Amino acid sequence: MKTQLICLMAALLIMNITHGQRHLSLELGGSGGLASINYETNLSKSEKIQLHYRSAFSFAPIDRNNGNVLIFPQMIHLIYGKGMHKADLGAGLAPSFTTKLSGFYVRFPLSLGYRIQPREKNYYVRIAYTPILSFLFDAQWQHWAGITFARQLTSNTPKK
Repeated sequence: MKTQLICLMAALLIMNITHGQRHLSLELGGSGGLASINYETNLSKSEKIQLHYRSAFSFAPIDRNNGNVLIFPQMIHLIYGKGMHKADLGAGLAPSFTTKLSGFYVRFPLSLGYRIQPREKNYYVRIAYTPILSFLFDAQWQHWAGITFARQLTSNTPKK
């Protein structure tokens, strides 16, 4: 199961690198826990409805027995709206590894957000309610919120 999950993450990352508009972002709170660094790409070309894939990395200290947890959120986001104001809905999974006990578990982050993305600018800001469904001990619904600051890495406009 671990090998299949790692292969899926690698395939999604390769697909992420080879497609359209890309963003690098910092999310405080959100699907990665305390904070995460995210790499996002646009998988569709529609102006009103867009599909984005986001791959992230985060880590957080747990305790002396478990060490740190490394978290790799992988999410699909549906972006809806024209202009600079958009709804941002997302779902995914977050494979997580503890450093001392070699523990492995998967959490399931969701996202219900609002994205401000000016047309002629190369950034966006997003605020979101980002609950995480976890089965670490039993079924848990963890309430999180996040704010994302992103910078575009590629441009949609052709060079003159």
